[in-house]
Amino acid sequence: MNLHFKDKKVFICSGDTDLGAACVIEFLNENAQVNTTALSIKKIERLFKKFNGDISHKNLKIHEADITNFNDINLLEDQIKKSEVLITHTPSPASGDFIQWNEKDWLNALNNNLVSVIKIINLVLPEMNKKKLGSILNISSMTTLYPMNNLELSTASRTALEGFIKSIAKKNEFPNVTINSILPGYFLTDSLEQYLNDQTESKKNIIESELLNKIPAGRFGNPKEFAKACCFLCSHHASFFKGQSFLMNGGQVT
Repeated sequence: MNLHFKDKKVFICSGDTDLGAACVIEFLNENAQVNTTALSIKKIERLFKKFNGDISHKNLKIHEADITNFNDINLLEDQIKKSEVLITHTPSPASGDFIQWNEKDWLNALNNNLVSVIKIINLVLPEMNKKKLGSILNISSMTTLYPMNNLELSTASRTALEGFIKSIAKKNEFPNVTINSILPGYFLTDSLEQYLNDQTESKKNIIESELLNKIPAGRFGNPKEFAKACCFLCSHHASFFKGQSFLMNGGQVT
């Protein structure tokens, strides 16, 4: 299937995460021109090796920036506005006991996972609308539909963003721009692997078994398959999807 991304301008937030890096590589494979952000150049280089990507690809531009920081977003304004595809993706807040979190913790989560993403979308959406072409895909989390213990910072802020995404997607003012979200479950990322490897061997096996028992597919997701789904959802083949939240979690409901 030809997704027709050749020479299209794609902006992907947080390319130094597993899912972000996999998306960058997949769009490069589709011959797109990709801009991405990274807090750590070393980490994105390592992830490219992990996923067999070419970090020196001629169509790739990496910006060492914090995509949740308004000053950094302002510096990237030109690249963001020129994008024909925007994939938003921000790191998850810490887990823990919500009773122990203070006002600063909540405001930081809302800034990082809601307000900063709205700012980025507000930059690119009018430009896409002028060109009568564009796709915005927000990488969120399955916890917006199926909340999990101790993830209230993430769940609250990402659920708020889901409401925003659905609201603007329903507006008639942007008929040629697709605006959707994808909600990943457990994927075999660095963070999941680190969590499992930090356990004793016996406990690791128990935890892994418990997690897999919740997933009807019987396995963790592969970031590469996630990236292929994102590419499709940003392509012209998916232009009739608007305001949707695509759950990609192997059928897990708890």
